[in-house]
Amino acid sequence: MRYLFVSAQLAGHLDWGGYLATATALQQRGHEVTWASGPAVAPLVEATKLSFAPLAETGWRWPPPPPLTRPADLSDEAWRQVRGERALDQWLDPPRVEAAVAALHAVASDVQPDVVVSEMFVAAAGVVAERINKPLVVAGWPAVAPHSTAGDALPQMARQRLERLLATTGCGGVNFTAEGPPALRSPHLHLAYWTARWYAGLPLLPQTRCVGGLPLAELPVNPTLPASDDLPWVVITLGTTFNRDPAFFVAAAHAAHQLGCLPILLLGRTPDPAGDDRWLERLPPTAIVRDRADFRTLLPYAAAAIHHGGRTTHALARAALPQIVVPHAADQIHQAQGLTRTGAGLHLPPKTVTVARLVEALAAILPDWSPVRAQAAVLAEEMAALGGAPAAATLLETLPRMTS
Repeated sequence: MRYLFVSAQLAGHLDWGGYLATATALQQRGHEVTWASGPAVAPLVEATKLSFAPLAETGWRWPPPPPLTRPADLSDEAWRQVRGERALDQWLDPPRVEAAVAALHAVASDVQPDVVVSEMFVAAAGVVAERINKPLVVAGWPAVAPHSTAGDALPQMARQRLERLLATTGCGGVNFTAEGPPALRSPHLHLAYWTARWYAGLPLLPQTRCVGGLPLAELPVNPTLPASDDLPWVVITLGTTFNRDPAFFVAAAHAAHQLGCLPILLLGRTPDPAGDDRWLERLPPTAIVRDRADFRTLLPYAAAAIHHGGRTTHALARAALPQIVVPHAADQIHQAQGLTRTGAGLHLPPKTVTVARLVEALAAILPDWSPVRAQAAVLAEEMAALGGAPAAATLLETLPRMTS
C-alpha cells in the first residue's frame, strides 16, 4: 500500500508520541511511505530512510508573529478573543491553508496514496484527502464528541473560516468536525499514542484507538554527567519552540538544587551566555546546561522532570518518570490534564510557579513511596501493553477493510 504522511514543519510535529515511528514501521513492512512537510524537517525525516516531499506551504504559520502585548484598557473577554484569533491564525488562516492545499495536492497526484495520514494541525490534509477520495487518518489526537459553543464568538468565527476554506476548495468537509470548534476529524481512524485512562472522562468517539507507546530504549549513561546515585537528576526543559522563559528555568533549577538534586537544563537551542541568556548566571552552581540530549542516555537514569507539556511528555511517560508540567501553549494543557487524570504527574499553571511551589511539588514526587511515582510506573506499563507504533502501523494496514 501507499501512504502519504503529512506534518507541519517543526520537529515536535513529527512525533506526537509515535507518529514518525509509525511511518517507519510501515515502510519496514514493505509499504511505500512518503512524508510531506516543510523543508526544515527534511533531514529528520530522511534520516529514517523515508521518502520526503517538500511543501512550499504546510498551512502552519512558522515562525510565529511577535508576542502579543495586552493594552491596559482591554477587557478580559476582548483579550481572550485576540489571543484566540492568534492561535487560530497558526493553523486555520484560509489563504495560507489554500496554498498548502495546492502544494499537498500536487504531491498526492505524484504519490497516488491509498491512505492520507496527518497530524491534527494540517488542515490541508483533510481537504486533499477528500479531493482524491481517499481515507484520512489523524495521528496523535483523539476524536472527541463536540461540545456546545452556542454564544461563543470565537468558535463561530473559526467555523466561518472553515466554511470559507471549504467553499474555496470545493469540499464538503467530510474530514472536519461538523459542529463546535472546527478541527480535523477522520470518520475512520484517530491514532492516540496514549491509553484510554489518559482520556478518562472525555467523550471519545469510536474511531479513536489508543496504541500507547513502547518503553524508552536505554543507552549507556552519559559519562559527562555526575552520577545519578550521588545527585538525583531532574530534567528541566521547554522543548524547542517555547523555550525562552528564563524565570521558569531559574526557578526550576533552584528548586531541584534546594532538594539536593542535579538540575539538567535542556534549552532546545544553543545557549548564548553573552547575549540573551545572561540569566544563566543566576542558576545554582550545580546546574548542567545543554542545548539537547539523547533521551535514551538521560531519562532512564533521571528521578523526575519539570517541563512544558510538549512531546517530551510522552518520552517521560514511557520512561516511567514522574513529571511536573507547566504548560506554555494551548495544546500543552491537554498533556497536563492527562497526567492529572492518571496521577502520573502534577500540573502547575505558569502564574503559580515559584521556587517554593516547585520545591513543594518536587518533594511530593521524588520519594520512592510517592503515589505519583507509582502511577507513573503503572502508566508506562499500560502504554507498553498497547503496542505503540507497531500497533498503530497494524491498524493502518487494516484500514482498507475498515473503510470498505
